[in-house]
Amino acid sequence: MTGRRLALWALLIALPAALAAPVFAQRVESPPAALPPMGGPPDGSAPPSVPTEPTTPELIVDLSLARVSITSAFQGESILMFGMFDPPGEIVVVVQGPAARETVMRKQRVLGLWLNTGRQSFDDVPAYYAIAASQPLQRLLARGAGGEILSLEDRLSTIKPATPRDAAELAKFRSGLVEVKRQEGLYPAAIGQVTVQAGRLFRVDLPFPSRLPEGIYEVKAYLLREGKIVAAVSRPLPVGKVGFSAQLAGWSAHEGPLYGLGAILMALLAGWIGGAIVRRL
Repeated sequence: MTGRRLALWALLIALPAALAAPVFAQRVESPPAALPPMGGPPDGSAPPSVPTEPTTPELIVDLSLARVSITSAFQGESILMFGMFDPPGEIVVVVQGPAARETVMRKQRVLGLWLNTGRQSFDDVPAYYAIAASQPLQRLLARGAGGEILSLEDRLSTIKPATPRDAAELAKFRSGLVEVKRQEGLYPAAIGQVTVQAGRLFRVDLPFPSRLPEGIYEVKAYLLREGKIVAAVSRPLPVGKVGFSAQLAGWSAHEGPLYGLGAILMALLAGWIGGAIVRRL
């Protein structure tokens, strides 16, 4: 009993000390991978898409509208393009519509009647083409930026005739194409003005006419320094019909016979109603 009492007293004396002592735990981990020294060469195991240094974009742009919606009452649209750039520099904006084949017909007066006496088709013709710049465009292009930024004349010089023809005749048909496009407002003759504020903010109004073809338009802004392109940002601009106009276009494209029959019936109904009104007056 004396031995048990001594053991009990020893346990009671050691218990408070054990409760007061801190508890430690150990977790075995693999040693951390060595980090590359600051400013040293990048790690070859890093993906190439991860930049080694933070980069700041030199040109930021946005549009006031994400798309152009053509309705039955569409009378054209004006979209604001705005953004910011790192000075110094000049801004050039190019708006180009989807390219397609265009056919130009030449009309001449024969015996008092206007008849089609010739036609010429061209491939890769932009449906719409407009340019705006913060400085006179010819001055900017003359300083070496004409490799990618093309004036309307330079852009149309790249279109290809679908059928071979004499160079002089092709020039006449190309001029006729430009004339028709300008009458529809699709090839603005004047260069738009890009307004620069506070040395780094810019804005420009992009006008679109009422006879605007559907498709995906490209709105591209360039930042130029000393005649060289240092940054470029492109924004797609969808243009399409919505509402009842879109339904009519869909019917005419997919239900041609029914669409034609419906148009004839509507014309007959409108004529009958008009005649009935005239008879009552």
